[in-house]
Amino acid sequence: MAMVVPGDSLGSTSEMVAGAGCYTAGNAIYASILGVVTMSAAPEGAGAAKVVEVLRKRDELEGATRAAVLPQIGSVVIAKVANINPKGSKVDILSVDGTPVSESFPAIIRSEDVRNSTLDEVQMAACFRPGDYVRGSVISLGSRRDYVLSTAREDLGVVYASLDGVQLAVVDANTMVCPKTKAKESRKVAMAQDSVKS
Repeated sequence: MAMVVPGDSLGSTSEMVAGAGCYTAGNAIYASILGVVTMSAAPEGAGAAKVVEVLRKRDELEGATRAAVLPQIGSVVIAKVANINPKGSKVDILSVDGTPVSESFPAIIRSEDVRNSTLDEVQMAACFRPGDYVRGSVISLGSRRDYVLSTAREDLGVVYASLDGVQLAVVDANTMVCPKTKAKESRKVAMAQDSVKS
């Protein structure tokens, strides 16, 4: 059983159905929580042979091995947003190049590294919120021992966000929506690899 972090690709909607702890973007299925991947038979009429789920099982998580990895320049990481201010966001790195870390690494995303646009156009509160999970690329080791991340590429940005405990769905590169209340929120969304290529 594989351990995954939010944003890890689990497969295609043509091959499986997204279950608990998963979300879909385009025709891809991604993990929405840190946990262990499980597969089970899909109910009749589901349109696929199996259901993929990510479960938070303490005993399985404690038994899973976590490699001692360090972020390097160019590493793609998953980080959880701790707080934001007009100049940037403080985040905690949870995985490096797809490998969960045993202890989080502090990092920052500066406003000038959020998008490929001018600094004056970036409003941090419209890009990230505390509790969001973000896919970013390490661009340097900062002066205060914090890693510096960029989300300027289309495939980088928010991979998971929620509103009142409900997972938000992707509308476009700048918007997510609550499927329950239909409330829209601004985010710098990481677009799925297949939609970036097309």
